[in-house]
Amino acid sequence: MKKWSDNLIKLSEQYLNYSGSRVKSINKQFGELEIDYKNNIYYIHVSNSEEVLTFNSVEEIINSGWVVD
Repeated sequence: MKKWSDNLIKLSEQYLNYSGSRVKSINKQFGELEIDYKNNIYYIHVSNSEEVLTFNSVEEIINSGWVVD
């Protein structure tokens, strides 16, 4: 499986803590991050689709192939 660079992963660990961050996936998808800070739930609204992905942590987002764009 293709992997993002260590530098991009480190940058993502910081910026994926902010709603509104633009993200991209290893599968060439793009989206925008929304965070429910009260419940600690992360949502990625995939661009050009109705798809919304749900995650429980920044680590889970990165492990799923998503990073900050």
